Amino acid sequence: MYGQQYEYYRSPQPSAHPMPHSSLEQQTLNIIHPAITHGLNEAQHLGFQHALTEAVAIGYLMGRGYDYHTAWKTVESWWRPPGTPLPTSY
Repeated sequence: MYGQQYEYYRSPQPSAHPMPHSSLEQQTLNIIHPAITHGLNEAQHLGFQHALTEAVAIGYLMGRGYDYHTAWKTVESWWRPPGTPLPTSY
């Protein structure tokens, strides 16, 4: 059903620094909270598909090492012509 490129996501990946489940859960939720808040606010103005796309893209960039603000600015810049000011972050 899934191609080989998706096999990575089908099974849990071992961590170099395992944490107790509750600690990992809380850390993850705390880190992505700004992206979720942004998505919920965007959904009120631009619709759910756009908001979810932005929130997931921000979360992805955060997973790649970007801080929230840089990830947010990067994703927002994709929807705007060059030189257009970015809106205020939520």
